[in-house]
Amino acid sequence: MNFFAAQAAAHSRTRLLLGGYALAVALVVGAIAWIVAWVYMLFNSNIYSSQPYTDRILEHPGVLAITALGVLGVIGVAALHRVAQLSAGGGAVASSLGASRITRESADPRRRRLLNVVEEMAIASGVPVPEVYVLDQEPGINAFAAGFTPADAAITVTRGALERLDRAQLAGVIGHEFSHLLNGDMRLNTRLAGPLFGLLVIAIVARYTLRGLRGSGRVMPFLAASLVIMALGYIGVLFGRLLQAAICRQREFLADASSVQFTRDPGALRDALVRIARTPGGSTVHAAEGEDLAHLFIAPSRERLYSTHPPLATRILRLDPRYDVSELETPDLTPAPAELEADGGAVAGLAAGAGSAARPLSSHVGNPGASAVEFAAALHAALPPRLEAALARGSTAACLWLAVGLSAEPAVRAAQLGRIRAALGEPVASAVAMFAGEVGSIAVAQYLPLLQRALPVLKALPRERRATLAALTAELAHADTRISPLEYLLGALASRYLGDQLEPPRLPRALGLDDCAAELGTLFAVVASAGRDEPVEARRAYERGLATLLPRERPDFKSPDPAAWPAALNLALARLAALGAAAKELLVDGLGRTVLHDGTVHIEEAELLRAVCALLRCPLPPLLGLAEVD
Repeated sequence: MNFFAAQAAAHSRTRLLLGGYALAVALVVGAIAWIVAWVYMLFNSNIYSSQPYTDRILEHPGVLAITALGVLGVIGVAALHRVAQLSAGGGAVASSLGASRITRESADPRRRRLLNVVEEMAIASGVPVPEVYVLDQEPGINAFAAGFTPADAAITVTRGALERLDRAQLAGVIGHEFSHLLNGDMRLNTRLAGPLFGLLVIAIVARYTLRGLRGSGRVMPFLAASLVIMALGYIGVLFGRLLQAAICRQREFLADASSVQFTRDPGALRDALVRIARTPGGSTVHAAEGEDLAHLFIAPSRERLYSTHPPLATRILRLDPRYDVSELETPDLTPAPAELEADGGAVAGLAAGAGSAARPLSSHVGNPGASAVEFAAALHAALPPRLEAALARGSTAACLWLAVGLSAEPAVRAAQLGRIRAALGEPVASAVAMFAGEVGSIAVAQYLPLLQRALPVLKALPRERRATLAALTAELAHADTRISPLEYLLGALASRYLGDQLEPPRLPRALGLDDCAAELGTLFAVVASAGRDEPVEARRAYERGLATLLPRERPDFKSPDPAAWPAALNLALARLAALGAAAKELLVDGLGRTVLHDGTVHIEEAELLRAVCALLRCPLPPLLGLAEVD
């Protein structure tokens, strides 16, 4: 699956769905205004008049206008309220359904197994680890991902999924949800809940009004009007769900295919879907009573007239054309798998080695394969126990987070620790200094996964503490003008991750490559110079990568100024993040050509490239875990 094409398609789907919802709202508002004006006309006009009803209704334009504005206001306020509820991130969606969060302190082996699977897939994808929740009261088998960005995402599974799926099946389900997270579906799906909830509120208000008026013969016109308005509200909801289904069904097929790519085991997700289809209660989620969240789940959360999901039998046949779907009619009454020991394995079904031909770097963005997940599992298992233990609590994870941003220069590190001491106190500064020694002993490839795994743990801290941590992270990243590009970018990325968690970013107007020529020159100069002492070689690497983006005119190569390049790069990346999807695809390939100019990629260069891509919101899997890159 092409990440950049999926991002562009997500934007197109957003425009299409918003247009469809606007039409549905307009029709509902117009029809309700007409009905209210009709009731008003009945009580304020001569019932023996021969004048047509339409003309008599149009004699009251004020009633029509006030009613339309009132209904539009109710829908708008309800939609905005719902969006505001969900804007706190995927964890807010999970909590609204009564889910409980899983932490590393959990003693339940099933929960730890789930957390390990999610962490491995996040590291392989190059995105922050999402929060993980369980709907403890739900025996059905289901799951969903929600959030506006990967930094504030959450993956939630039901107790039934946790208990009735083995590790391979669970990995298939989580791989499906990661596809939604990586390809823009998650942000779109969360946004859809707002307009749909606004339409649903109209039907709910009319229903309660109808109950209150029942039994009173003198208000028969009001009863009739309430009944029609309630019907209109539900028709609007149905229209919205039809729009969802027209697009979401195809996205479910694509997410199923991505799950197979994650695990390299078509049987994993197939068996999970078979278990859903054959288990009494199936995928039912009693907490998801509202229509506005139905499209988030991997399988229908309730029986509905028109589902946003393809039939399970159809999805199973897509994964395994030879499967006998008649078996789905036989209930699966086998008990849940036996209690587990401590989880320590990688995702089932992984094959060793890359196993694919060379392909452009951009094709790997948001598109990790099984070899990347296998490499991520090895990174996950290799983290020293002391650092692993620090990820169990928000307070120690915060110290570890700051330790990653400390400079290797003693004088600069002392100044950084002094700033931490002034902001958070001596105990925190001492803990950061202690963790800095541990962090300095791990492989370079562990730094980015360490940030990715720490981020969801930090969300347990109060918002004010996280805001302070974000400010300190930004300060540490700019404290040393002699900092290496990788050190600087890791600090900038840490600051970005925390910023996205605190305040979901707005999507800027898409820019073109020609709009960002100077910024491209700054970025390619830094990347080309990293690890190359000879200016001639750096210039050649610069030209090889940038010539594919700006073939006619491009900035002349200038060796980065040691005192000025961090600030210049920061501004350049902020603007380049607004490039359109097609432009970003070319940019990633160009960066790959620059890094591969001399035919070899050192680990520092690989991680530098991954950090740049992450700041551009183009998650790149660990390069050492990928197939050969062209």
